[in-house]
Amino acid sequence: MNTKQQNKLAMYLAVKSVLDANNSIWQSLLAFADGYADFTGHVTQIQTLELSQVTDSTGIAQDKKQSKAAMATAAQQISAAVHAYAVKTKNNTLTNETDFTVSDLIGERDAEAIKDCQNIHDLVNTNLASLGSYGVTAAKLTALQANIDEFKANVSKPRDNIVAGATVTQELSDEFDAADETLEEILDGLVVQFQATNAKFVSDYNNARTIVDTSASHASPNPPTPAPTPAAPKP
Repeated sequence: MNTKQQNKLAMYLAVKSVLDANNSIWQSLLAFADGYADFTGHVTQIQTLELSQVTDSTGIAQDKKQSKAAMATAAQQISAAVHAYAVKTKNNTLTNETDFTVSDLIGERDAEAIKDCQNIHDLVNTNLASLGSYGVTAAKLTALQANIDEFKANVSKPRDNIVAGATVTQELSDEFDAADETLEEILDGLVVQFQATNAKFVSDYNNARTIVDTSASHASPNPPTPAPTPAAPKP
């Protein structure tokens, strides 16, 4: 949520506070009550979207780092056993394909690390019957595949987060537009009906409709932007 939207939300909440405090005055005017329900529904949705917009990207990065380390460790432990088997059987191709460290895998680009770990998994799967005496089991192979799949999922999260954030940003904009429309086209026009009998309520409402720039410097304050004063009803 940008500063302009934050300032506008503060205005919305001020208006809602005035309306809530004066419910007994306007509740009998059905159109006003409907407008209130519509307006507060948009405010609630804005607050919900604001919470979903604040995503802990640091946590996503940590999850990705941890899952890559877990995948690399599992792959290297298995490959070390396969490497010993390859040396013993003088399988030079398999020896070269299993000669790396955990740091090698962690230091690779994500796609390359996934490719190499999946290759290790597939090599072991092909030679599993011969690797029992080297401590390689089907359970370890299954665990490695789970580590690979988990890291794949974590690799996609930052991109998914960007896409989700863009969607929320658009939804926020739509909710602000809808809330503005309800205020400007319905509540601002109807509130003047209470001027004769409840002038203080109308005054409080109009004051609450003022948008204050909370980012302005205290040393050089900018005057708040007042909302348009509703026109008095024609006799």
